[in-house]
Amino acid sequence: MKKNSTSQSGLFNPRAFVALALCSVSALLAAASLAAPTSGPSPSNFGHPIISGIGGVGFEQGLRVDPSNPNLLYTSAPGSLSSDTSWVWHSLDGGKTFKWVVDATPLVGKYTTCAGGGDTETGVDSAGHLYFADLTLANFSTSRSDDHGASATCSNTGVPDAVVDRQWYTFDGDPTNGGSIYLVNDEIAQSPAMCGSPTNFGQNILVMYRSPLPGGQAAAGIEFGPANKVSNPLGCDEGIMGNDEVSPVATTLGQPDGSGGYVTLPTPVKHVFVVHDDALLNRILIGRCFPVAFGPPIPNVSDPSGLNCVDLPVANLGSTNKTGGNFPTMAIDKAGNLYTVWEQAPINNSGQVIGDTVLKYTFSTDQGNTWAAPIQINTSGSPVGTLHNNVFAWMVAGDDGRVDIAWYGTPGVAPNPSNGPDSCACDWSLWMAQTLNGHAASPTFTAPMLASEHFIHRGSMYTLIGGQNGDRTLGDFLQLRMGANGEAEIAYADSNNFDEPFAPHGMFVRQNHGNGLLVAHPHVDISGLTPKNTVSDPTGDGKYEVNGLSSANMPQLDITQSSVRQLTSAPCSNAAPCYQVVMKLNNLSLAPTTTQDPDLDLVWLTQWFVPSTTDPNGGKNFFVYAESFNGSAVQCFAGENAAQAVGGGVTLTYPGTTQLAPANCVVHTGGNGTITIDVPLSTVNEPGAIDNRLHEVTASTMTLQERANTNPPVFGIGGSLFNLIDVAQGYTFDPGH
Repeated sequence: MKKNSTSQSGLFNPRAFVALALCSVSALLAAASLAAPTSGPSPSNFGHPIISGIGGVGFEQGLRVDPSNPNLLYTSAPGSLSSDTSWVWHSLDGGKTFKWVVDATPLVGKYTTCAGGGDTETGVDSAGHLYFADLTLANFSTSRSDDHGASATCSNTGVPDAVVDRQWYTFDGDPTNGGSIYLVNDEIAQSPAMCGSPTNFGQNILVMYRSPLPGGQAAAGIEFGPANKVSNPLGCDEGIMGNDEVSPVATTLGQPDGSGGYVTLPTPVKHVFVVHDDALLNRILIGRCFPVAFGPPIPNVSDPSGLNCVDLPVANLGSTNKTGGNFPTMAIDKAGNLYTVWEQAPINNSGQVIGDTVLKYTFSTDQGNTWAAPIQINTSGSPVGTLHNNVFAWMVAGDDGRVDIAWYGTPGVAPNPSNGPDSCACDWSLWMAQTLNGHAASPTFTAPMLASEHFIHRGSMYTLIGGQNGDRTLGDFLQLRMGANGEAEIAYADSNNFDEPFAPHGMFVRQNHGNGLLVAHPHVDISGLTPKNTVSDPTGDGKYEVNGLSSANMPQLDITQSSVRQLTSAPCSNAAPCYQVVMKLNNLSLAPTTTQDPDLDLVWLTQWFVPSTTDPNGGKNFFVYAESFNGSAVQCFAGENAAQAVGGGVTLTYPGTTQLAPANCVVHTGGNGTITIDVPLSTVNEPGAIDNRLHEVTASTMTLQERANTNPPVFGIGGSLFNLIDVAQGYTFDPGH
């Protein structure tokens, strides 16, 4: 999204300013910890959250599910323009584990050879082709992969425009075989008029592009046609747009006929919608487009862009309310009904927020021609009481009337009048609400359901409502998608670690019980998403996968089981207890497999989160690991996460700072070999921990070119870059289980 003059995407990113970030500390709170969700009407439960970004960072992590294979998921996140790096991860097991796609650059993880590092967007068409758009200084680099991210063809000039910002994809079928891909974004700095906007958004124009061009199926998703200017180029109708979606229902509804009606098309078409707010952040609008022939501009017939568009009003907030927290978002159910959600806060004459930032919702049953009066979603029934500040709402729809909405919310109250969410030094969690009658006269929603198990960010948020004055750690959005069983799947970020200001982890969570969005699967019931204390991992997936090459399995790095227990016997004691962390390997040896992987350093690592009610950064990300360099004797270390600079950005690293005694580091090589690490609780102690559990316990194996702590962390910066070889499903350690 277009930022203010000191944080415009593509020109400046807070992630790039590590030194400044290291001086920033989130406000210390005494807020109570978040408990597990309580019962409510039609409650849903979620599996354990999974670390989807062991490397890279989770800032603005997107999510897509492959329609041709529901077990194949993709997430992406930008690094920074100065690093020219963005990441794409994939999961082959329905979100239990994630690694970078195979085309990633070794150690750094950059995807595709084109420029990037700004805003990212992934998409998957009906045939499973993977599309990726990355923001550069002047354009988008756009790519398509026909082999699930093992290779990609890309262009640095994906659209015939310059000075663009914040992109979203949507699809109608397979663009390489008769379908289309639609890209929406903002053209910024298009005129000097500021429209009286305090956010500098008067210069924005919302545009949509279509691909492929006639005869250009080979370049589908790589080259796009000319822009169709959806919002009025001479007006102040564009602030920032949310997602775009294709209706599954074809209709003969054309565009306005000039006399208050609409043209009837000779052939039904599927409309493409994009929701947005205006420059003053007091109106919600929706662009409605449909494909026409590429050609001269003839209404309802042809256009140079291959699109015919009109911008329609959704809601007017008046002069006493403001939106922008951050994007309005939309969904379309299988019956063609439209839904949209946005954040809204009351303001005084000076533009200061004077009340809660709430979620507003409306729907249309006639393709966006008319909209129901907006309602406020009730957030008073959460496990922690009323959620007073709510941001980054994203929605998804399934069958007729069935809608999920996910967002970050907090019971914290800003010291109003203030900057609203940007002034709320609070504990934020991931929430979801659901309606099964989304276009009824009075839609009913569940109470907010906790999806993240615990709070995931301590500090403020960075929103347009607040004038972009807050903590930008989590970026501008999260993403919610629907799985094959109608379940909610959510990609988000967790910043509770030492590097909170600039290195959140990418996270993923999947609904495992409750009502679903598909009538064919009205009740979601997915087993295996809440393991405790131990987890098994399939054999054969310990592979070095970079630069488009996937090696044979490396059995010494192929995890088969991970477990944690509390130990009070030697080398520990009742007075000095330990966590005993065990990793079982397919066939453990200490020798690197240089014919498959040139890196000589082998690391077997287990990490976990400990959220805290008193830590100013929200908690710790601890780990232990065993390490052997070029076959040398194993040494074991403990520590907490750090970040290594990659250009002007950073990527997560795991350098050990405390070496454990040999008695606490036991290795048994051979088939079903084990690594057992006994780490004293005092070494990984976090005051104010919300409970006695270890959250998001995740075992992984890595290879490095140097020892993991070659660069000791200083103020959270240090460590060594790595390639992830294998990762096991995350679980929770509960000493009482």
